[in-house]
Amino acid sequence: MSLDRAAHSVRVSSRGLGWSALNFERRDYPPSARDCARGSGQHLVFVSLASGHIVRTSGGERVEHELTPGYVAIVPAHTPVSWSWSTRISLSVLSMAPEFLNRVAESVFGLGSGDYRLLLAERKHDMAIANIAAVLAREALRGGRGSALYADSLANMLAVHLLRHYARSADGGTLGASTLNEIAPAEPSAGRRTERAPRAVTEALAFIHDNYARELSLTDIADAVHLSRFHLARVFKQSLGVSPHQYLIRLRVNNAGWLLSAASDERSVAEVATAVGFADQSHLTRHFKRVTGFTPRQFTA
Repeated sequence: MSLDRAAHSVRVSSRGLGWSALNFERRDYPPSARDCARGSGQHLVFVSLASGHIVRTSGGERVEHELTPGYVAIVPAHTPVSWSWSTRISLSVLSMAPEFLNRVAESVFGLGSGDYRLLLAERKHDMAIANIAAVLAREALRGGRGSALYADSLANMLAVHLLRHYARSADGGTLGASTLNEIAPAEPSAGRRTERAPRAVTEALAFIHDNYARELSLTDIADAVHLSRFHLARVFKQSLGVSPHQYLIRLRVNNAGWLLSAASDERSVAEVATAVGFADQSHLTRHFKRVTGFTPRQFTA
């Protein structure tokens, strides 16, 4: 049994909407311990929507993870994995047929099914996957005309992203170079500048993404990259066009947006605010409106 077959409740699902390449479900699992030895026939992408604790065992490796909103796990089809958890966990689950990923690998990279392999992987965050999951959640909730076509386009985006960042060619090489563009704010000028970012800025970005959900000051970030507050603020603004604080706020707002979209209605705005590092609901609402032009409630309506 694999995690996708373990006892759970499905809050949102795209089943029955005619999506051909990719399916989406929002699942809640109760506290339990599971031995899930057999792999799924689908490539699975899990995105955590809440905090929790989970243990993954595969190939003799045992890894423990403290889940936070935005945690991502990639499980290739037919991969034997054992999962166990003692806390309630809440996930968005994206499932993709291996045949579809093979078609994208051939059309984009010129690779046959035996020329590459998708990796079992976990990351604390992957904004590209989180954003795709959020849009899929909204399409699954709304259904209606055009949802299948929209989902297929997102499936192509997700497939290319998986191949670039979570796959290896037969000789062990990567299929595409990772860049910081995918974790930069959704602002073209900031993305272009990120490619030239000095090492201290890339380290600061990594630190911010690892710690955005807790109280975080400029001093904390500067200390982590061994720069003065003034020097960090200067090189960060030069590289990204925004200050570290502005970047942190936008990151929190972006994560709040996809978390509100991907979660079901019982997750309150106050809970989301706390999960992404804002002091309270009003703090989130103020910054959310300033960045997006909408209140959190308007955004999910």
